[in-house]
Amino acid sequence: MSALCSTAIGDCLRSLDLVPTEGLIERMTQQWKDKPEARVSIEEFLPIFKNVKKEASKQLPPEQFQNLLSHFDRDGSGVVMLPDLRYMLQNSGERMSGKDVDNLLRDLEIVEGKVSINELINMIMS
Repeated sequence: MSALCSTAIGDCLRSLDLVPTEGLIERMTQQWKDKPEARVSIEEFLPIFKNVKKEASKQLPPEQFQNLLSHFDRDGSGVVMLPDLRYMLQNSGERMSGKDVDNLLRDLEIVEGKVSINELINMIMS
């Protein structure tokens, strides 16, 4: 019987096109917190997968992302300044590391230090 290392659960969920937060992964894997070498069977993994998928369905709709990001759109042109976006991602909610922010932004077109809000939302929602 094959099993998954408990520390790889987040990566496994992400490879299945889910986007769990680190906080959600921590809650779902609490029982293995003190045993990073623990192995998780498919029978143990499936309920985690189902719960994370259920949580993902509660994700913010694009309109709410648009509303949130519009606060950083200084002139109403549909773009956000890269430093503002970077600051927000690294200092609000579940904070992202600089490396994670770089990975998120690498596929976006950045023009004159600005990112299109619609392009960002489309990338996040896909």
